Amino acid sequence: MYHKLEKKTYKITNKYLGDSKTHDLWLFFKNKKPEAAIIETTAPDGYSGSIYMLVAAYFNGKIIGVRVLSHKETPGIGDKIELSISNWINKFTGMHVSSIEDKNFTLRKYGGQIEQFTGATITPQSVTNAVKRTVVLIKEIPLMLNLSNKDIHEY
Repeated sequence: MYHKLEKKTYKITNKYLGDSKTHDLWLFFKNKKPEAAIIETTAPDGYSGSIYMLVAAYFNGKIIGVRVLSHKETPGIGDKIELSISNWINKFTGMHVSSIEDKNFTLRKYGGQIEQFTGATITPQSVTNAVKRTVVLIKEIPLMLNLSNKDIHEY
């Protein structure tokens, strides 16, 4: 499917991306209609500092995938967010985020649907929160494009 989509690259600044930096954003269009996005995002509150990720989602809030780009989490505990260490990050694929208040999109320990990994709470909760915020932002992108929002610029 994705080989038939047109891709455009943008720069975006938004508090939901975890910091005040400008992030890369790739939008995918089919017949000139926006279909999905991949966006760089930050979980600023990891156990050992910021966790940098890519989040891909459809504009309806369904997650295509999440990947960690870099982090400084504790080896053997928090590094289970890396695909090369554990498949935990794949748990987000296919999940849906309804809103920023979505109680299901939190760790099971706090009443949600996401299983944490043994020995860590801060790292998986930080990643989960960042993914949720980012998907909520992705859901707003079609409206932002229509309004020529000053926080999003084609690159």
